[in-house]
Amino acid sequence: GYVMAPAVAAARIRGIPYTIGKHIPLPLPVPDWSKPIILALLLLALLLGVRSRSSAGRARRLEAQRTILLEDVEVMQRTLVPEVPASLGGLAASVAYRPSDGPAAGGDFYDVFAPAPGKVAIIVGDVAGHGRHALKRAALTRYTVRAYLQAGLEPRAALALAGRALADPSAEGFATVAVGLYDTHEGTLVYATAGHPAPILSGVAAHEPIEVCCSPPVGWDVPTGRRQTTVSLPAGAAVCFFSDGLPEARCGEDLLGRERLAEMIAGLCPRPRAAQLIEQVTATADSTPDDMAACILVPDIDCLTHVYVEELEVDGEALSGAEGRRVLDACGVPAADTVDVMTSAVRLASRLGTALVRVERGPTRATATVVGEDRLTRADGAPPAEPLPHALTAI
Repeated sequence: GYVMAPAVAAARIRGIPYTIGKHIPLPLPVPDWSKPIILALLLLALLLGVRSRSSAGRARRLEAQRTILLEDVEVMQRTLVPEVPASLGGLAASVAYRPSDGPAAGGDFYDVFAPAPGKVAIIVGDVAGHGRHALKRAALTRYTVRAYLQAGLEPRAALALAGRALADPSAEGFATVAVGLYDTHEGTLVYATAGHPAPILSGVAAHEPIEVCCSPPVGWDVPTGRRQTTVSLPAGAAVCFFSDGLPEARCGEDLLGRERLAEMIAGLCPRPRAAQLIEQVTATADSTPDDMAACILVPDIDCLTHVYVEELEVDGEALSGAEGRRVLDACGVPAADTVDVMTSAVRLASRLGTALVRVERGPTRATATVVGEDRLTRADGAPPAEPLPHALTAI
């Protein structure tokens, strides 16, 4: 057969643009062989232009969606950290919130409201994790605890029932919560915590909280709301409820810590403001990896009496593990009295399942009693059907 020489084949290939170019009308005086190349470049430029326009449109849509999402997150966040009145029920109140050094919305929340005349309730909490799931869990926890306080329950009982209502067998959606209830007539603050730092009291009411036998977080599917503290809050005092983002702010290789946070609050007295506190923590810390929420209350009226009471609800397991004994020891109850109190607590817990130990701490002596079943909380929040006529006094 006939085999075309390479030189001839190359010439014919080079002649293809000439042949195609003769049939492409262009308004420019260019050689025929360049017309197919120019046309291919024009088509490529058109394709890139269409693609660029499409990408720009998609970027604008994504930016618009991002803006809407951020607005939605901000609205949801503000439902968790609302504005509160500057004065409420004889208290000067201030709140502040600062998100963490990160892109996701956190689960910190707070609330200050008057559940009844003469009462001011405070809720500060923190849900594990960040993002939409944390926001949802935070809102559910906040409004659940708020509803129980508005129903007239004391802080300990509100946390106990919230722990039952929000129990999560997986233990992933838990929340730490601190709840306070201020009585404007008595000038006293009753507070309870569930896995959350105890509030810091400054000024004339400053004291170190009892840290043994603290209640677990809400959502761990275990009983919580077992501890409660009542303290006087006279004029000149200040109490700060806060999330753990403040003491856990990073200062070099260490954390800021509760002690240094208390010093900051004391330095801002007599009228500390939550925004000032968070600004000072932010300025001192190298980084703030967690959200920070703070609520500071300063009483405008003085209280007439000094009150400092610790209450602990114990069951058979706690009694066998000597948890109640550790609380009594930490409160300074004499050892001989502790034996009598534990005996009464075991007797009551054997009938009812739990017993409530109450310790009144005075300037020189702590007095303990075992309270009757009228102070124990049923699953529905109501007292038992047949309350004891009086407390079982063991001292």
